[in-house]
Amino acid sequence: MPVDGSLGLILPEIVLAVAGMVVLAAGLTWRRSRLPGILAILGIAASAAALASRVWGQTAEIWSGTVMVDGYANLFKAIFLAVAALTVLVSMDYVHRNRLPAGEFYLLLLLATVGMMFMTGSLNLLTVYVGLECLSLASYSLAGMLRKSPRSTEAALKYILIGAISSGIVLFGMSLLFGVAGSTHLRDIAAALNSNPAMAPVLVAGMMFLIAGFGVKMAAVPFHMWAPDVYDGSPAPVAAFLITASEAAAFGAALRIFMVGLPALQAEWTAVFIVLAVISMTVGNISAILQTSIRRMLAYSAVAQAGYIMVGLAVASERAVSAMLYYIIAYAFMTIGAFAVVILLGRHYPSEEIKDFRGLGQRAPLFALTLTILLLSFIGIPPTAGFFGKFYLIQAAVAADLAWLAVVMMINSIISIPYYWGVVRTMYLTEAEDKAPLAAPASLRWAAVIGVLGVLVLGVFPDAFVQLVNAVQVVPVLLSAAF
Repeated sequence: MPVDGSLGLILPEIVLAVAGMVVLAAGLTWRRSRLPGILAILGIAASAAALASRVWGQTAEIWSGTVMVDGYANLFKAIFLAVAALTVLVSMDYVHRNRLPAGEFYLLLLLATVGMMFMTGSLNLLTVYVGLECLSLASYSLAGMLRKSPRSTEAALKYILIGAISSGIVLFGMSLLFGVAGSTHLRDIAAALNSNPAMAPVLVAGMMFLIAGFGVKMAAVPFHMWAPDVYDGSPAPVAAFLITASEAAAFGAALRIFMVGLPALQAEWTAVFIVLAVISMTVGNISAILQTSIRRMLAYSAVAQAGYIMVGLAVASERAVSAMLYYIIAYAFMTIGAFAVVILLGRHYPSEEIKDFRGLGQRAPLFALTLTILLLSFIGIPPTAGFFGKFYLIQAAVAADLAWLAVVMMINSIISIPYYWGVVRTMYLTEAEDKAPLAAPASLRWAAVIGVLGVLVLGVFPDAFVQLVNAVQVVPVLLSAAF
């Protein structure tokens, strides 16, 4: 393929990186302006346009598999761009109000998105690792953006330490795969294992290191120890971004690696992911019940949600992959919308305690209704997207003769009801001391509305997503690459 054609297939990433440079320059020139945020939105829109016009619907492997363009990668790129746009939307007032360096903030956000796009759009371990590091380094800096806040500094420090360890674990696992197969290309690794089954023990060791490393990014138990403090101490828009996009990138890269590179070891990694899914959803839900801070509650909720999504990764069938992708998109809308309300409360109550939601139903009816619908989706109440996401995952588990795992999912959904309902009860059934209406910036209102509309549209028209997945050949491309 010609060089210009190759560059055309990574045009969304190029546009986003260039937009980041433009945003940085604007931030250095107009330090107290909202222009960098507007330029970031425009840059994301331009990247999305490039994805739709030049890349969408294409399937190509360029630069010896260093970059893979297919329906799977394109769908994840669309998810990442949507999450990045919503994150910019919820952050514009936050960045201005907290006097954060807007140019640096949005540059790091866009570079993290570029890293995620490369993570899921590759058949080569080296590119996956480069994308992972691009995401990680940008995320560390974003977590510590509130320089005068001890909580933010603590979050960044913990994230750096845990992230560095996990990065080393991932790299060691990749080195084991390379040492045995003699290649970092996923198809070569799969072929080497098929031609010489005696390699399996070393590849299993490499597989375990990869699961541990990506488990940190997924915030799966027992690799979740960083998540509550980082999600609680980071700037609120950064926490929303990490919970949604960063976790989605980890799941997307892991699914590609294990299904394409290690299909012969599926029995082994399936067993590991089943165990991680069970303990993640259980520990996450039980821990969330004990929280008094809304952000820490959402952090442990994210651990539980990672357990639900991991069911799809464990089953790894066509139905399971579709369900997993559906739930990732639904979860992104749920989380960004919920954090729009958290950011609104943070304007008036910096402690961000659940008790601060008292009387929100009277003080900000739109936001209270939005959060109620989103929390119902977290639980899995129809007709929200959360219900159908869990329903599809349960169907996939039952079809794979894992009915007991489906039962565990349903039990954990029941366990989650008290802490989600506790927030709703506080908003509507508890009187606030100050009953004055809460003023909300337009950007937060838009983010909240988009979040709840996304959840309801996906919930009312779930078949539309399935048709989208089929139209862009997401699952067939992935399964054909694996088998």
